[in-house]
Amino acid sequence: MHILAILWQPNARWHALGDADKLAYLKSLDDYINGGRAAGAVVLGWSKIDRTLPKAPPEGYIGVFGVDSAAQVHEFEKIVGQAKWYDYFDSTNISVGLVGATAAEPHRIYAALLDVPLS
Repeated sequence: MHILAILWQPNARWHALGDADKLAYLKSLDDYINGGRAAGAVVLGWSKIDRTLPKAPPEGYIGVFGVDSAAQVHEFEKIVGQAKWYDYFDSTNISVGLVGATAAEPHRIYAALLDVPLS
């Protein structure tokens, strides 16, 4: 599974909107999100970020989506752009293809990721 995690924070343009316009925009996202679902994306969820951790990111929110391939990550990100998301939210997008979830020796996964030869 490939993951697209979007860390985000409302920007000045978002804060300039009135509540009715904010709600109208948020409702408009439903069509885009459901379009992504129809294209195979799985919405894993949204949350405020726990900012109490010492190395927490500066963004305050996250959306996490799962897809089958790196190509689908890019397609889903295009949908995000079409929704004019970046007009209202400063975002950091993270795309990953996770490996090693059931590894009995996780150090082997770290070694492979960091190009450290196993002796």
